[in-house]
Amino acid sequence: MSSHSGSALDARAVVEAAALEREGFERSVAGMPYERKGILYSEMLFFRVCAGSTRPKRILESGRARGQSTLLLALCFPDLPIISLEHDSASPDAAVAAARLRQYRNVDLRFGDATRVLPELAQAGDVVLIDGPKGFRSIRLALRLLAQGRVSMVFLHDMTRGTPERRFLEARLPGTLYSDEPGFAALACSLDRAAEDIPPALRWQAAGDGHGYGLACLQRRDISYRLAGVLAVLNGFAARVAR
Repeated sequence: MSSHSGSALDARAVVEAAALEREGFERSVAGMPYERKGILYSEMLFFRVCAGSTRPKRILESGRARGQSTLLLALCFPDLPIISLEHDSASPDAAVAAARLRQYRNVDLRFGDATRVLPELAQAGDVVLIDGPKGFRSIRLALRLLAQGRVSMVFLHDMTRGTPERRFLEARLPGTLYSDEPGFAALACSLDRAAEDIPPALRWQAAGDGHGYGLACLQRRDISYRLAGVLAVLNGFAARVAR
């Protein structure tokens, strides 16, 4: 696991750390089948490198679905407590996730509304992965968590290039890192060779257009998260009107 400390990560440091950690990551997830409703392996390597740099005390996850990302977290961080939150306890996916994760003692499966539970649950040294709620709701939740000053990083899934959410992050949180940046994608895209359902536009291109759905890493910065949250509300409203 990476052990950067002090200053914020940049894209170059992520690529360098990923090159060192890729072999160990592949050993950690060897034999694990790909799950359609889950995070990509390349995205989880990105998470492992970025989150590992903070030496987290716990990992909080929101949006478990069938437990793919939760299982990858358990394999990549076997010594850390992982608290996984899912909103819909009645979903058929809930039983699938429970069965897949039963043997992992460091994983705590819970149900509830992440927008209410995570801000109360977060402690100093936590890292958070949000894969539900989606869109600007996830951005607002991330900003609220960072504003509390406890968590060290928040990751948002499905921040795809060209979307209103991605444009907002690029404009308002310029220090955000992305798993689909060409430098990292060129190194990690082959991890996803079994992921047949990636849309053609999001597959690796030789021209270096990126790869995957876009896992964003928001690092704690000296900014006004309150103002950013207000802007996220306004941008989210504008995006809904535009649709």
